Amino acid sequence: MRHSLKSGSVLLLANLAEVAFPFIRNILLARLLSQENFGVAVSLAMIVALVEIGFDFGIPVSAVRYTSTDDPRKALATLHTLQLSRAIMVGALLMAMAPLLAIIFKSPQATWAYVVVGACAMLRGFGNLGVKQAMRDYVYWPNAITLIMIQLAWTVTVIVAAWISPDYWAMVWGLVASIIASTITSNILSRFPWRLGWNRTIADEATAFGKPLVPNGFVSAALSLGDRIFIGWALGVHALAFYSVIFGTATLPRGAILRFLTNLFVPVFVNRPPDHPSVRKNCARWTLVLSLTAFLYAMGFIFAGTPLLPLLFGKTYAASPYLMSLIGLNLFVKFHYQLPSPVAMAQGNSKLMLTCTVYSIIALGIGAAAALIVPSIDVFVLALTAAEVVAVLRIGMIAVARLGYPRGQVVMALLGPMAAIGIALAASLLFPAMPLLDWLLLGGALTLAGLIFFAIMTHAFVEPLKPALLKQMLSGLLGRRAVIAGEEQ
Repeated sequence: MRHSLKSGSVLLLANLAEVAFPFIRNILLARLLSQENFGVAVSLAMIVALVEIGFDFGIPVSAVRYTSTDDPRKALATLHTLQLSRAIMVGALLMAMAPLLAIIFKSPQATWAYVVVGACAMLRGFGNLGVKQAMRDYVYWPNAITLIMIQLAWTVTVIVAAWISPDYWAMVWGLVASIIASTITSNILSRFPWRLGWNRTIADEATAFGKPLVPNGFVSAALSLGDRIFIGWALGVHALAFYSVIFGTATLPRGAILRFLTNLFVPVFVNRPPDHPSVRKNCARWTLVLSLTAFLYAMGFIFAGTPLLPLLFGKTYAASPYLMSLIGLNLFVKFHYQLPSPVAMAQGNSKLMLTCTVYSIIALGIGAAAALIVPSIDVFVLALTAAEVVAVLRIGMIAVARLGYPRGQVVMALLGPMAAIGIALAASLLFPAMPLLDWLLLGGALTLAGLIFFAIMTHAFVEPLKPALLKQMLSGLLGRRAVIAGEEQ
């Protein structure tokens, strides 16, 4: 048990590395490269992520799923064959599409860089799935070390290459280094050697499992990267660089936060009939936690991000308070696509999850259509956000009608924080040159008002905030601090 906990801690560290290292890379590359070169570098990394998500065949998962009666060597050899076949197919497709990709991103000078990216994709087929298979036995550290080494090699190589020759090829060399690190590390840490083989039964099972994941992968790729692909195609690599810094920074931790919150709440809805008294109460708690988290996240980005982003990435990537407020509203709304998720997942209601996905794709299409009419990042984000506000209000209505969410609370949770963010948006339009101190004071006042609003929501829908309860909470907090102080002494 202790070994599993230690191994799991290393896996958590690896997940943190997958968030921290890309952020560090972006900061340093934005400083070292011109905006045009940085935009091309972003497109290269984006294409790699796109094919990995879009052509996800579930082979690493199959390495964990193989039955206990299977010989792991036989299973892994078959899965390695499938993995290498997929890598060659994806790599060849990318190499053939390199001229088209250069045209899409308006960077014909980078055609050979897209070709090399395709060759890199082929090399992924030589990674050893034994580090994935080990997770079946709760041994996570080989996979975690592999993930950390990928990010470390990628980041160090990119920075050194950009320092020596500040152009988009730095990203190519970083991608090459990350794949080499993945291949070497996984083969060293795997309990089984990398080899090819074929077992028809195992191959059929892996294929049957993986086929449904491919369309889902393309949908996920469109949702996570579709906006950046469109910006790069419609507005060019300069706009792609700017948009990726602002929106990429805004959304980087959001996925991890949502996964944590969803995993925390799903168990409380499992094995509960829809009419169980606890379901409605837990819906109220989930709505409160999700809305509060989204509000604090958005307000932090709007008011702290406005001065911090140009400080970190350079003045080239300074966004107006208006755009930051608009993106903050978009962030708040995006959180609420997950409003029905815990209950829907616990009840196996996949159709409702699909509905949320469809709404998100439609909103992206509306934003793209608006930007084609008026080519501007501001117009794209405005249209996208307006469409997503309508979509999330509709999702809230569905959650109330079908899943038993409290109607009044859902209305408050959506419209109240939107009103606060709307005040920030209006202030940024009325006073575009507002002094930084005044901007931060406005943010503090709106955040404080929001916290009071959420306290009222808690009192009305979750737990009455009686004086005795507040006194008990305060006493517990002070007592805990006293214990901590005693332990430190």
